[in-house]
Amino acid sequence: MARQFKPLRFFVMMVAAAFIVCGVTAFYTHRAEHGRTAEERTAYAIGEKAGEQAPRDTKLPTAAELNMMAQKHFKQQGTGDQQTWDLAFENGYTSGFKKRHPQ
Repeated sequence: MARQFKPLRFFVMMVAAAFIVCGVTAFYTHRAEHGRTAEERTAYAIGEKAGEQAPRDTKLPTAAELNMMAQKHFKQQGTGDQQTWDLAFENGYTSGFKKRHPQ
């Protein structure tokens, strides 16, 4: 015997499914914000810490200066692909610098 369609039950189930999908998407999007691999997240954290420790009266370094800083830090403590490490470090440094030096 066929069951009767219940629109309210269907609507509630679709809302619950949408809520779960949105939550999972937000979790993974936020997690990937600082890098997709462990090396990238480490580089971001190191860069953020370096940016927060920059002296108060300085300006944000240029892209070339950030790249040189990233390469120096990579040689000291980095692992993995240097290009992605440099980019994650630069993003972290910029984020930490802007957090500490609001303009």
